Amino acid sequence: MKKLIWIIIICICKVSLLADVKSSKAAIIVPGDSVIFKRGIYQLPESEVEIVFDESNLAPKNVRMIFNELFKQYILVKDALVYGDSFSATRNTLRLLDDMKSKTKDLDDLNKDARWVLFVKNYDRIRSKAESVTFISEQRFLFNEITNGLQNFIKQFGLYNKTIYLMQCSSDSSAGNAIWFSGSRDKKNPYLGLQNDTICAKVKEVWKF
Repeated sequence: MKKLIWIIIICICKVSLLADVKSSKAAIIVPGDSVIFKRGIYQLPESEVEIVFDESNLAPKNVRMIFNELFKQYILVKDALVYGDSFSATRNTLRLLDDMKSKTKDLDDLNKDARWVLFVKNYDRIRSKAESVTFISEQRFLFNEITNGLQNFIKQFGLYNKTIYLMQCSSDSSAGNAIWFSGSRDKKNPYLGLQNDTICAKVKEVWKF
């Protein structure tokens, strides 16, 4: 009789423990949560912020088309850093800066903007800095500064008929605030030189023009 009672008690405990495990697994399916298991850390998907820009508040189409071209040149810089190509990173950064000045010099919409005027005023200093960097780590830090500036200009003047993705890396070893733009949802990380960064790279915002 005593053995039977102990068997019943053990069965009840096992059922109770199994129920707790199932309950805990169901509780982790929450967007944005990081769950630590015994065998590693699993990052659940985070919600994205989608921004749809009102065309009436942006620059005219011809200005936005120029920024489309600048964005393509920016992507070449990003890709060079992804592959650790220091030479191409410098060359494409200089081309981007040159295009930002030459292709916009006759645009009144930009020349009346205080931040753009400040960029043109400091163009020589910025270009000289881009020429002088030699290490890939320095180029990545400069890329972060260029991204911050381009982020403000694109947000203000816009792109034409385009969707872009503002990415972010959560690694402490990344330069600056570790944000960058991409033309797709790829996980190419220019700060860590990874072609498929599934660990820390994420879509922070989606910009639709």
